[in-house]
Amino acid sequence: MKNFLSEALEKLKNNRKENSSRIELEESKIRKEIAKAKENVIKRLESLETSLLKQLTELKDKDMTAIKRQEKEIGELVTTRKAQKEALEFIRDHGSEKQAFISIHSSKPILDDIEINVKQLTESVVDTSLRFLEKHSNEYLTDIGSIELKETPCSVSMVPYKQRQSQVPVVSKRHLHSFTHLYDIDMKEKLNGVPGITISDNDTLIICDVGTKKVLFCDKNDAYLSSISSPHHSWDIAAILGTTTAVMSCEWTPYIQLIDIERQQILKQVGVKQGGCRGVTATKENIYIGSKGKIYVLDLRGNFVRTIQLKNINDCINYISVCSNGNICCSINGEVQCITSAGDPVFTYTSTDLCSARNIQIDDADNLYVRILGRDSQNIHILTSSGTFVDILSPDNLYKPLTFYYNKKLSKVYIANNDGDYYINGGKFILLGKPYTERSDDVIEHTCHVRSLTLVLIEIQ
Repeated sequence: MKNFLSEALEKLKNNRKENSSRIELEESKIRKEIAKAKENVIKRLESLETSLLKQLTELKDKDMTAIKRQEKEIGELVTTRKAQKEALEFIRDHGSEKQAFISIHSSKPILDDIEINVKQLTESVVDTSLRFLEKHSNEYLTDIGSIELKETPCSVSMVPYKQRQSQVPVVSKRHLHSFTHLYDIDMKEKLNGVPGITISDNDTLIICDVGTKKVLFCDKNDAYLSSISSPHHSWDIAAILGTTTAVMSCEWTPYIQLIDIERQQILKQVGVKQGGCRGVTATKENIYIGSKGKIYVLDLRGNFVRTIQLKNINDCINYISVCSNGNICCSINGEVQCITSAGDPVFTYTSTDLCSARNIQIDDADNLYVRILGRDSQNIHILTSSGTFVDILSPDNLYKPLTFYYNKKLSKVYIANNDGDYYINGGKFILLGKPYTERSDDVIEHTCHVRSLTLVLIEIQ
């Protein structure tokens, strides 16, 4: 009898029961999460109401104070005018002509002052009113989330007995093997060059756009949350492990910005007096900032700690990553440099198709993934922590990916495709690397902007 069939069927049966129970639990959990999201929206609306009521009271009190001050001035002028009138009438009825002449002459400056004050009041007094400028609900609240049904291959497999006998243990190499395009993330706003992506401890996706000077946020399900504006052109961004803070560098500007991920706002701007900023990364202890031939090390509050000087390097450090052993990997124009924390060289990596090395990602086995900008190259080179070449990943459906970032589970990679833009060029409409519509050869070349980020599924070998 083929017992392996019965075994496989029993596993499938148990798997379906477990899946059913898990779905029930997940539904209950999601209902609670929706209720919590609703509660947060209500709290937010109540906070907005409190703010508006405070603003209403302040504006009313300010205006009432001004009106009362004007009423007092008017009352004083009325009293003065009345006193002058009564004095003149008394002298007219009971005094001589000479006394009347002297009284009229002496009261003239007072009456002139009253006239000037009345004229000034008349010109300055304005009628005021208060009104409420309501925003329609679709301007500030569209939805509070979405529900996703995710399908993954079942872990149950049927292995015939003979095949089991021939199998030997396989040790995982633990590096990314291939990419499969999942979908494009609708960012709701135009992207105009995305050089930096990071993911927080609670799986919030954070994107900085150098062209629009914005920082955009998505939730763990890749749904757009919001965006904030920066006064500077951002370049790179890194979530600080174990915190709810991210650090962002400003391109060619001696500033970094600390961002509150939960509140989605800029906490503070820190000046880096030592020089301009480019690539940035962070560990649990420090912030590392790339500059021209140097790396500035700061503490997590943005205070300067020390400078790491790269030997014989004067070019700008575009991107930085820190290995688990403390070594620092940098992309510098046409090469990748790895140095110790003291600045001593470990290895240098170059390639024949490498024109410019972009950002560097490091997995939990300290393998390096380097986005290579080369001649017609969309590749990602894989290196060991010692600089040995391992493999090349060539993702499909990509065109000029500027930067990439994978999540902590190594299950998804986020790619800023086509430098964050799509455009019409050479008579063909290119959207995320896929031909969409043929145009005539005499089409005028121009640039548009996308609102999406490419998400791909990765396979681990």
